[in-house]
Amino acid sequence: MQTVSPYQVIKASGEKEDFSEEKIVKSLAASGMNVDTAAQTLDYLKRHVKPGITTHEIFGQVSGYLKETSRRDYINYGLKRAFMRLGPSGHPFERYMGDLLEKFGYETQVSVSLGGECVTHEIDCIAVKGDQTSFIECKYHNAPGTKTDVQVVMYTYARFLDIEKSMKALFDSQKTYQPWVVTNTKLTFDAINYAKCIGIKATAWSFPKDECLHDMIVNSGLHPVTVIDTLTDDKLQRLLERDIVTCFRLMKAIENESVSDILTPTEIEHAKEDIQLICKNNG
Repeated sequence: MQTVSPYQVIKASGEKEDFSEEKIVKSLAASGMNVDTAAQTLDYLKRHVKPGITTHEIFGQVSGYLKETSRRDYINYGLKRAFMRLGPSGHPFERYMGDLLEKFGYETQVSVSLGGECVTHEIDCIAVKGDQTSFIECKYHNAPGTKTDVQVVMYTYARFLDIEKSMKALFDSQKTYQPWVVTNTKLTFDAINYAKCIGIKATAWSFPKDECLHDMIVNSGLHPVTVIDTLTDDKLQRLLERDIVTCFRLMKAIENESVSDILTPTEIEHAKEDIQLICKNNG
C-alpha cells in the first residue's frame, strides 16, 4: 500500500513529486543494502524530512547517516554520484564501458576511427560477441538531472547506417551489426520510444529493467575508481588521465607500484581497504 506523504520532494530537474517511503526503500535495496539497515536508514531520514526537501538533500542525509554506520553501504549508495566524478571529459566513461562489457564476454575497442560509406566516424566503443558487432555511443553526463535526448539516438542511428554499409561491403555478410546508446543518467521518453521503434539497443542508469547500467555494474562488481571518496578530485583526475578508471585497474597499478608518484602511502592503504571492501571482482 502506497504511503501518503504531506511532503513534496524537488528533483534535480526541478520537477516535484510526493515523498515516497517505498521509493526510498527501493533505492536503498538497489544499492545492495540489507533489510534491517534499509529500515534504520529510512527511520533516520523520516526524522529529517521537511517540506520542499531536494533529492540532493535526501542523498546527503542518507549518505551522512551511512558514512557513520556502514562504510560499505555508504560507498555503494553513492555509486551513481561516483560516475559524476568521472568527468568532465567523456573518455573515462568510454574506457569504463569497454572494461565493463568485457566482464560480459565482449571483446572491445575504445575511441576508434572507422570509415563509413560516406565519411569517417569516431566510435566511442566497439563491442564484439560472436558474430555480432555493436557500435556504441557512450553519452556521459556529470550533472544530476541531465537526460540523454532523442537527438542522440537519432544521430547514433544515422551514423550506424553509414558504417553498416561499409562493414557489409568489406566483411562477411553473415555478420550482424547493431547501434547501441549507453548513458550514465536517464533517457528521455522520446529517446526510449525512438530506440524501441527503430530497433536501437539503449542502456541507461535504470533502463531497461534487469539490464540497466546500474545492474550491470552491481552484477559484475566492476566499480569505477571514483567510488573511493578518500581521494581528492585532483588525484582522481591524474589517475583517469592514465586510464585507471576502475578499482580493478587501480589495484593492479598499486601492485605494480605505478601510482606512487600520484598517491601517498596512506592514500594507497586507504584505497586498498575500500577496494577490498566493495569490489567483489578484482581478479
